[in-house]
Parts: sequence; C-alpha cells; structure tokens
Amino acid sequence: MNLFKGGLGLLASNFLIACLLIGCSNDGDSAKQSNEIKSQKPTQETPVIAEKDDPNKIAIRDDIDNARGVVTEKDDLNKIAQMDDIDDQTGVIATEPYRIEGIEVSLLNVKRASGDTLNVYWRMSNQSSVAQELVKCSASWYCKYQLAAGNWGDGIYIIDSANQRKHLVVRADKRPVVSTSITPLSIEPGSSINLWAKFPSPPLDVKKVSIYIPGVAPMEDIPISE
Repeated sequence: MNLFKGGLGLLASNFLIACLLIGCSNDGDSAKQSNEIKSQKPTQETPVIAEKDDPNKIAIRDDIDNARGVVTEKDDLNKIAQMDDIDDQTGVIATEPYRIEGIEVSLLNVKRASGDTLNVYWRMSNQSSVAQELVKCSASWYCKYQLAAGNWGDGIYIIDSANQRKHLVVRADKRPVVSTSITPLSIEPGSSINLWAKFPSPPLDVKKVSIYIPGVAPMEDIPISE
C-alpha cells in the first residue's frame, strides 16, 4: 500500500513538473512573440504613414511650385511687354518723313560693334490710311538689300564730321551687310519694319556721327552708344 501511494505521489510530482515546464514554455513563446510584434509594429506603421503623407506633401509642393511658375511666367511676360512699350516710346533718337507720303523713318540706335564696325538701326512706319509700296523690284539679286542699303549710287552712309570722313556700308563678298527684305515689299497702314546696316567704325574718340538715309533729311550729330 505504501509502495502504491509512493508511486502515485511520484507520478503526481512528475505531472506537476511537466505542467509547469509546458506553461513556462508557452509563456516564453508568447512573450517572445509579443516582443517581436512590438518591435515590428513601428517598422510596419512607419512605411504606411510615410507612404500616405509623403505623396500629399509632394502634391502640395507641386501645386505651390506650379502656381509660382505660372505667376513668374506671367510677370516676366508682362515685364517684357512693358519693356517693349518703353523701347517703342523712348528708343527713338530722331524721326523724319520719308519721300513716300505717310511713311516716317525713326532712328533707333547707333552702336559700336565687334570688328571695328558701327551698326545703325532704324524703323520705317506707315502712318497713312493705305498700303504703301516701299520696294518694287523682285528680279535682281540686289532687290532684297535695296530698302536698307539704298539704290546703286544712292545708298545709306554716315559722316564722321570730326575727321571729315564718309563711310559707306560694309560689304562682304561684294554684297552689302544690311538687313534684307522679301520683295516686292508693301507696308500696311499702322505697320512698321525695322532695318539695320553695318559701317566701318569711326575712331574711338569720335562720339557722334551724322546719318544719311536715302529719301530722308540728314539726321546729324547722333550720339554713338558703346
């Protein structure tokens, strides 16, 4: 009997030890899993938050940048338009009537350029109520140069009064270095055409020249811009 009781006691003790071991193991595994979940949770949530918020922030920044870009572009265009208006109003040095009634010639600038040359810029405007023909010819190679360079023997030139020197248009390959036009050329009412011609530059100590454009009264003592 005592042996039987002893056996039962030993069995109960072993069962209790086994239960304790199984319980501890489960608790350990649960704690381990809990710790792993806790350690993984921030790494799972962080990308979700970043993925959700960053596109919104980027979109907001893009909207702001786009809005700024539109405003800047608009302002720049307005400034350019305003500068063009100022140039049109204040850039004229002298104005004379042309030999064709209703046409005005406005001198815009006389400026030194590279290669010891001098550029002259002017504008022809139709102030009349009808179209005016400026160049009739179209068959000759010279026709496209005619409006800016003038006719043979009656071309544009400048006078260096300080040195009593006359300067004709610069030529390259026997052709005048001037603006060209599609001919025949007519100009509509209220329209204008800008022209230029290149000349040998007077010495640097010469500050003024006189401009002689065919069909226009002399424009004298015009300051040279550097």
